[in-house]
Amino acid sequence: MLSLGSDFLRVVFLLLVVMIYCGIGLAADHGDVRVEITAVPNSGKAPMCVHLEPKIGGLEKPIKFEWSFGDGQESTKMAPPPHYYAGGKYNVVLEVMDQTGKKYTAGITVDAALSSA
Repeated sequence: MLSLGSDFLRVVFLLLVVMIYCGIGLAADHGDVRVEITAVPNSGKAPMCVHLEPKIGGLEKPIKFEWSFGDGQESTKMAPPPHYYAGGKYNVVLEVMDQTGKKYTAGITVDAALSSA
């Protein structure tokens, strides 16, 4: 007959096996860093004002942000002010650096359609 202590250890062991099998854990432990950009709106009629926001997961303390808005303008703010786009498609890129100097990059396309006359 198993004692209460060994039952507890068996349950803990089974939970660990399930967590490993399912990939459950802390993102930082597995190096699962995600950097994404949210653009609202990401398409519309030009000229248009776009709110850009970083979505960062698995990175405790990003220390440096570098935005390239695709029109020659840049920013080093974490959350830049709204950006205005004339007609065209623009590739927005965000580069985030952690304390060790490792860089993570995300990109999104903003489509500011020209109004038809």
